[in-house]
Order: sequence, then structure tokens, then C-alpha cells
Amino acid sequence: MKKSSYLFITLLVGVGVFLIPGPFLYAFDTLDEVVSRYLSQNLDVATAALKVKSSAASLASAPAWRSSSISLSANTAGTLGDVATPVGPTSASSQAGGPTYGASLSVPLTDWFALGASGTLKSDGTLTSSLSATLSPLSGQPSKADIDYRLSLQSYRSTLRSAVLQFRSTLRSLQVSKAEVAYKKAAYDAASTQYEQKQVLLSRGSASQSDVLDALGSLTQARLDYETAEANYQNIHQSIALSLGIADAELPDFTQLLESEGPITDASLTSLMDRETYLGLSDTFVRAKLDAESSQIDARSAQPKPDVSIKGDLSPAAKTWSASAMVKLPLDLLFWDRAAVAKQTADVKEKQAEYAKATVSLEYDQKVQDAKRLYESWKKTTTAYSSAQLVYQQAEVLASLGQKSPLDLNTAQAELLRSAWQLASAEKTLRDALDALSPRFVIEEK
Repeated sequence: MKKSSYLFITLLVGVGVFLIPGPFLYAFDTLDEVVSRYLSQNLDVATAALKVKSSAASLASAPAWRSSSISLSANTAGTLGDVATPVGPTSASSQAGGPTYGASLSVPLTDWFALGASGTLKSDGTLTSSLSATLSPLSGQPSKADIDYRLSLQSYRSTLRSAVLQFRSTLRSLQVSKAEVAYKKAAYDAASTQYEQKQVLLSRGSASQSDVLDALGSLTQARLDYETAEANYQNIHQSIALSLGIADAELPDFTQLLESEGPITDASLTSLMDRETYLGLSDTFVRAKLDAESSQIDARSAQPKPDVSIKGDLSPAAKTWSASAMVKLPLDLLFWDRAAVAKQTADVKEKQAEYAKATVSLEYDQKVQDAKRLYESWKKTTTAYSSAQLVYQQAEVLASLGQKSPLDLNTAQAELLRSAWQLASAEKTLRDALDALSPRFVIEEK
């Protein structure tokens, strides 16, 4: 990023910033650089990115082994005085036991299988240890951490892509508004010239007072239209400056950057994304699909099942082992109402996902057709602008020969600028439609 001016430039070595007196103008090398600046200032994008990090942290902690634990213990015991015994009193010091230290480790490898180890060290140096394994094949519960992460990632991708497309559209709106201001200014100048001409004709008796009032009314309306267009341009200009986090006076002219997008050709319609890519970007479809997956997990979790537990212990020092098994039959095994409702809900969610896919597919087809229609409309507008250029050039030649009045020339110029405004508007609409279908703005999952 650098700042530039037409006055004079002083290079600040090591900083890479050009310092000038008076207003600073930010200079962006590419349109993508402007968009990157906007994204760095966008709070919605930053919030969505943080949600992805939070979901990723939850997903990383989902594996069962992450809940492994180590516990340490120490204890000692004794009496508060002499204790009477059949052979005589015994001092507290002789009865007090030494400290005992213990440690245990629990490692759940999965939701249904865990390993454990424990050991005890007494004051006399005796060490005991044991190993254990616990198997509960029906106790595992499916996790939604992966679905939550994919939802947050989809939200981030959607927010980021929408921000990019919206800001690019806003920059084009600024150019359209700029063309509108130029046209409204030319129309105002033409109305002003016409009003002055009517006043002259009135003084000569060649025009009526009514003609002058009509011209004044047109002039007033033209001035109002010009001021409205100028105010709209300033609003868009200030909005862009605020979005970029720079002062309004520092905002450069984006005309050259927007022109660097390249010309619109027939090839522009052949490089659109395919249907599957569009489906993968659609919030409607992706969320419906993930919602259906979540409901499938709920349906499996709602199914009642017995609690089966098998445990084995081994004590190498004592050379002993033990094994136990337990089956717990909850009363829920007799009632499947909740499971049936969960299954029906999952079926409905699955159908909703299929409906969303069909709806988004139709939406894709419609957008492709709209892009083709807008392309044809843009070509017609381009032809109309070329015709307006010829008309204005002819008016200039005739005016130089004295065959056209200044009013005629102003009117031809206003028509040319009106055609330029219409062309800018048609191009903006078309480029917005092409952006919405461009694979260039597909944010890949990383």
C-alpha cells in the first residue's frame, strides 16, 4: 500500500510509504488489493473466522483419548495418643503408619473402550500395581462436533464470498453513480442554456411567458436531479471509504482498477461454475444437508439399548486377575416412542435436503439464463452508446459550421452521457451476475 499525489513525493526509506502535503490518496495496484483491504476491515468476516477456530478447537477435543487423565494421591494416618492394648500401652509414634503414595492413569481409546493403570507405594517400599480394561460396546454416543465445524466453515465461506461480491458491486455502483452525475450535470447545463434562450426570445417577443416558465420548471427539475445524483454519489463514496477504514478525502479514483477487469466477451459465459460447485456454495443446500446428517445422529442416539460392560483387572505383583461383566436393561427398551419420532424427523430432514437441492438447482439454471439475457442486453446498450457517440460527433461538426446551436450541442452531449450512464449500469448488472457464477470466487476448504 502506498500514498501518491501529483504535487511532489518524498520517499520514506524502510517504510514504503509516499508522504505528500495536503490530502493523501491511497494507491492500490489491483482491484484484488482493494478487496483484501476491505476484508481486513470487515467485522462479519472476522467474527465468522473466529467461529471456525472455535469449532475447530471443539472438533480437535472430540476424540476420546483427549479425555485421558492422571491422578496422584498421598495419604498418611496415625493416632492422637497412647492406645491401650492387651500387652500394655502403645505410643502414637509406634501406631502411626507411614505415608502412602498412589497414582492412576485412565486412557479411553474410544467411547466404548478404555485402558487403565494404577500403582501404590507404601512407606516400607512395597509397590503394588494393577492394569485394567473396560469394554462398553453399546455406550458410545455419536458426536456432532464434525457437523458443527462444517456448519461454521460454511458460514465463514458464505460470509467471505458475499462480502467480496457485495463490495465489488459497490465499487461498480460508484462508477455508475459517477456516470449518472455527469449525465445529470449535462442535462442541467442544457436546461440552463434553454432557459437563457427562452429569456432572450421573450425579450424579442418570439416566446411567451408560459414558455419561459416551462423552461424554468425544467431547469428546476434538472437541478434537483443533479443534486440528488451528486448526493447519492457522495453517500456511496463515503460508504466505501468507511468500509476500507480510510478517510473520504484519501479515497482514490477506482476507474482504472475497474477497467483492469478485462473486456466482456462471449467467453465470459463459458467460464461459469458448474451446478455441483454452485450447490456446494449454497447456504440453503449445505445447511439443509448438514441438518439432515444431524437428525440422523439424533435418530441413532434416541434408540434405546442395554448397557453392557465388561471389565478385566490384572495385578502382576500379586499375580492375580479378575474379570466381571454387567448387563443393564433400562425400562426404555419397552418404549420406542422417542426413537420413532426421531426417525420420522430424520426422514423429514432428508426430504427437505432433497427439496433444497432441487430448488438451488433451479436457481442455478435461472442465474445462468439471466447472465445470458443480461449479456445480450449489454451488447444492445453498447450499440446504442456507439450510435450516441456518432450523433454527438455529427453535432460537434455541425456546431463548428454554425448549423447547430449551443443548445443543440448541449442536448447531444447530454444524450451521449445518458447513454454512457445506461451502459455503465448495464455493465455493472452483467458483471455482478458473472461474479455470482464465477469459479474465481469459490473459497476452497483448507
